[in-house]
Amino acid sequence: MKKQIVFILFMFIAICVNAQTINVKGVVKDAVSGDVLPGVSIIIKGTVTGTETDFDGLYNLEVQKGETLVFNYLGYKKKEIVVNLETLNVSLEQSTESLDEIVVVGYGSQRKELVSGAFSSLNAEKIAENNPTRIEEALTGSAAGVQVTANSGSPGASLNIRIRGITTNGDNSPLVIVDGVNIGPDLSIIDPNDIEKMDIIKDASSAIYGVQAANGVILITTKSGKKNRKTSFSYNSYFSVQETSNQLDLMNATEYAIYVNETEVADGNTLPYPNLNSYGVGTDWQNELFVTSPIISHTFSANGGSEKVTYGVSASIFDQEGIIAPDKSNFNRITIKNNLGIDLTDKLKLNTLLLYTNINRQGIPEGGRGSALFYALNASPLTSIYDGTDGTGPSRGFSYIGSEQGIEIINPFALINNTFNETRVNRFTGKVELAYSIDESLKVTSRYNFNYSDVINRGYSPLAYYGPNKVTNNVNVDANTNEFITDTNGNNVRDLFSYVTENNQNFFDYTWESFIDYKKSFGSHNFNGLLGTSIQSVQFYGAYGGGHLTNGKDEWSNAYLFNTQNVYDEFITATGSVIDNQTVRREGFASTGINEERWYSIFGRVQYDYDSKYLFSALVRRDASTRFGPNNRIGYFPSVSGGWVVDKEEFFESEVVNKLKIRGSWGITGNDKIGSYRWIGQVQGANAEATYPFGNVITNGNAVGALANPDLQWETNTQINIGFDTKLFDNMLDVTFDYYTKTTKDLLLVPEISGLLGATAGGSSAPFVNAGTIENKGVDLSINFNKDLTENFKLGFGLNITTIKNNTISVNNDAGFIPSGTFGLGQNTSRFQEGLPIGTFYGLKTDGIFQNQAEIDALAIDRDGDGILDEYQIGAKPGDIKYQDIDNNGYIEFGSENDITDLGNPIPDLTIGFNFNMDYKGFDFSSSLYASIGNDVARSYERFLTYSNKPRLYLDRWTGEGTSNTVPRASTNASSNYLFSDFFVEDGSYLRIQNVQLGYSLPLKILEKIKMDRIRLYLSVNNLYTFTKYSGYNPDVSNANPAAAGVDLGQYPQTRTFTTGVNISF
Repeated sequence: MKKQIVFILFMFIAICVNAQTINVKGVVKDAVSGDVLPGVSIIIKGTVTGTETDFDGLYNLEVQKGETLVFNYLGYKKKEIVVNLETLNVSLEQSTESLDEIVVVGYGSQRKELVSGAFSSLNAEKIAENNPTRIEEALTGSAAGVQVTANSGSPGASLNIRIRGITTNGDNSPLVIVDGVNIGPDLSIIDPNDIEKMDIIKDASSAIYGVQAANGVILITTKSGKKNRKTSFSYNSYFSVQETSNQLDLMNATEYAIYVNETEVADGNTLPYPNLNSYGVGTDWQNELFVTSPIISHTFSANGGSEKVTYGVSASIFDQEGIIAPDKSNFNRITIKNNLGIDLTDKLKLNTLLLYTNINRQGIPEGGRGSALFYALNASPLTSIYDGTDGTGPSRGFSYIGSEQGIEIINPFALINNTFNETRVNRFTGKVELAYSIDESLKVTSRYNFNYSDVINRGYSPLAYYGPNKVTNNVNVDANTNEFITDTNGNNVRDLFSYVTENNQNFFDYTWESFIDYKKSFGSHNFNGLLGTSIQSVQFYGAYGGGHLTNGKDEWSNAYLFNTQNVYDEFITATGSVIDNQTVRREGFASTGINEERWYSIFGRVQYDYDSKYLFSALVRRDASTRFGPNNRIGYFPSVSGGWVVDKEEFFESEVVNKLKIRGSWGITGNDKIGSYRWIGQVQGANAEATYPFGNVITNGNAVGALANPDLQWETNTQINIGFDTKLFDNMLDVTFDYYTKTTKDLLLVPEISGLLGATAGGSSAPFVNAGTIENKGVDLSINFNKDLTENFKLGFGLNITTIKNNTISVNNDAGFIPSGTFGLGQNTSRFQEGLPIGTFYGLKTDGIFQNQAEIDALAIDRDGDGILDEYQIGAKPGDIKYQDIDNNGYIEFGSENDITDLGNPIPDLTIGFNFNMDYKGFDFSSSLYASIGNDVARSYERFLTYSNKPRLYLDRWTGEGTSNTVPRASTNASSNYLFSDFFVEDGSYLRIQNVQLGYSLPLKILEKIKMDRIRLYLSVNNLYTFTKYSGYNPDVSNANPAAAGVDLGQYPQTRTFTTGVNISF
């Protein structure tokens, strides 16, 4: 009986157990892209029983109900799920840590924990959070040590990237490498959606790339297929509406009239505007110029791979219109990219890249004097935009801006109406690479990279009359007929026509690189050696032409060079004789240019680590450049670095600190960005301006252009970096810290030299010389936190802090400084001067406002010792700016070095980037902020004439004793008020809400029903708001010239963008 009972119990238990065993099946996919994941390891937790997903990401496994399955895949976060259902579809998220484990270091890659140099990285997810229209925007505040400033907010405008400050007086742009190809400085050719990852080399490790890497390196890896993956498709699209992010606060018509009246009275004249109640607000030129405009973007891609082939194809269309005159200011880009990798044999692999970019762009005059905005800021609000005519007359329907407002100030709408131009670019970037693995430790790689661009520019300048005495007029008007005077010599034959220009430029460069990579381990000793060569050629051909539009209609659609010809109009008297001085000759021009530059390089690198604990790397590159003479053509650029992975030591035990690495580096890089063949003298070419007297006849001819310097040599940059990387609190908190110094010697610059040497002759210029030393010191700090609070709730933030202290050690010319920057007419704002940061604003320092005549008289001094008191400040009257006596000699010396001083500089002391992201179930939210502290801006968009409009800050002007001690009185004759001083320098510090984005992804159940992998909808706002005290458009105003940075000429404002978009994959 007992045996029967035992048997029955045994059978009952077996049946129960068997009833709890289920066959679980499902598919494993990438949580973001929706790609199926083959080869995912699936293990029953606590056992060795498991399986892997097949090529289609499918799996099935017998599991007891209630057991836990562990899903593990390289590069993804491990996931554990308790089994309760027979169908279990799983989405794995890419591990940020795993993605960042591999860093591209130049001619190879390395595990991040073994890197001893200073790097920053951004993955595709971080780039997408910023929703950038250009790649550079994704770097703003996202990488410590990297600063990005905008030249303009116009469509397609480039941005300036500075890695650890300004290191040269010329081009400070970093080297950009895309999938191993040097693409040059133009990042507009790449669609940000194509980028998988960006690695930034910030220290002397960039020496592996030699002369072109003195300003740092950005290594871009684009998206491509992976082996054994079914083809996956993705479609990303968004629509944006742009508006200006800011408008200047200018006087309205009534305020303007009061100010002008006050000025005229102060200068001893009668009131021009007696009826103040009749003017109202008047014309708001800015408000009329700015419009809302769209951005449209579409990107489609397909990626996949088989056992021996990987492929990736993408195409994109991007179209942006300007917020000023969108029909004349726009940017359109089409890109097509193809990546293909083929295992030709088990040891030989072929990798190819082909990127085609088509760009069409139109633009309006912007960025300073002669721009539409400059005219709008200075035009009288009492002047209307249109004059009420039908547009067929010489005004074309636009009001004239009176000459009393300045002979160069014209109606900005008339300027835009007469602006016609286009730039068309067709560019191909490619790579063909063969990699042969001799054995497991030795691989040989050879690749050919190329860039080819065909750039066509076309311009049309119609006959234009902007009002009496305007310097921009290219035609006069007959006072009797009110028509253009196109017969300038009065012989009843037209001899004045519109003008057409066309340029066709071809750029081609290739780089052929071959290198051997050797990896070997001996126990705990791990070695990696690299030895290679590189040959680079940069070639250029340009054809330029211009002529008078004499054939066909006088309009943009007919404005081509083949419709032009020279004009020769003889003046023949009634008797048949020719009067030479009344004969009109108008010639076009045609010229060509051709150039080639070459670099020959040998490079090598040794990397060593002991048990992944003690790290060492050394490299050297030998570059030869045709930009220098035979005696200085070759440069050697070494770099060494080392590191200690402290957390791998046996003595290291910490529950808080999970990882800790200390590292340091030293190295030298070179710079030769000076243009072609500046070490030799060259003749001026087809457009030579030289003249020679032969007897009594002056003959045009050729002469030496830019003066030669055969001793020109490399500019060198010595860098030292000390830092550490650590992870805390179960790897939730990631901290990277770096302290660096960068010293640039033998600075390449153009000095001021005597005109006796020929530098001021027509077509000539001063030579480049090695003169000066710049030093940058600072700290990079990056803090990132990521935490999965629950399975459905994830939180993360990042903080990037950069400090920079720039100092000019020496400027080796007689003056000890080089002036730069534009202010008013003929004044400079900035200096490159010993002991000061580059681009320091230099001028008069204010000391309040003279309140009364007694204050002026009290400062009188006997300057020349004749016993008669002289003025402390020549011409000063109550209400004028009082300047400080810098040299303490008792009076102000206008035009002298003695009373001008440092007024600030455009380089920020501190920049801070902060980003925040949160995911809850299907919702995602992200936001990024950027702050710049300590940068100054020089306000240089004002025209100092009585009838020019003014910023409203002048409403707080001095109108009598005690009314103001900061803003001077209204007066044009008080010219000393308009000398460059700290009155025109403002604090440019700001905090900007760069991006706010909210998205929603459809749940997996819905996606499975509609057979989609991912559908995400999102809304975002870029450049939402900027908190700043600066009164201009952009507090981060910049330009390509570092010595004139921060000088605001009324540059095109950045846009605020409202976007709605969709991400789809299937």
